[in-house]
Amino acid sequence: MSLSISTFVLGPIENNTYLIADTSSKKAAIIDSSVASRKLFQKIQDNNWHLEYILITHAHFDHIGGVKWFKAQYNHELNVALHPADLELWRKGGSSKDFGFEFSVGSEPNLILEDNQILRLGEITIKVLHTPGHTPGHVTYLIEKDSAAFCGDLIFYHGVGRTDLKISNEDDLMQSIKGKIFKLDPNTTLYPGHGPATTVQEEMENNPYL
Repeated sequence: MSLSISTFVLGPIENNTYLIADTSSKKAAIIDSSVASRKLFQKIQDNNWHLEYILITHAHFDHIGGVKWFKAQYNHELNVALHPADLELWRKGGSSKDFGFEFSVGSEPNLILEDNQILRLGEITIKVLHTPGHTPGHVTYLIEKDSAAFCGDLIFYHGVGRTDLKISNEDDLMQSIKGKIFKLDPNTTLYPGHGPATTVQEEMENNPYL
């Protein structure tokens, strides 16, 4: 087993879309498909990887905007994963109307997640952590063996996710960070939805919001 992680900064809000793969089995997953990306698609093709999942941390428009396009590129059914508490947000176009536009997100996710669920990507084990606060159904994808956590808009380098939105809850966000993220190995790398990667230890020691 060998984990490959590629980061693509995409879209007007500069989202981090991650492409992960088990290079041994050539199975791959996209985490938070923000917009259509031929560069990302081409990397999958160049490596002869088989895209199995589109893993969504939460259903805001800037994290799901590319799902429909990527699904259209493949003739096999992709597993699009989302926590059920964010299905309503998905159905409303990821709150796009609140920002003055609308878009069609396409068919609903076909892989409904639950806390502590285990997903397999070749030999890679991905654990789903329900980490609400920014949205009710926000999740973090943990690859414990490789000390990697894809945390969406829960926590950033020296920052935390917004809680001033209608569906956000500051108490839940803080509990998710302190009760789940800060319980991880301090050396775990945090891959957020925006901005640079960081570590659990760095945020425990230096995040001004915590």
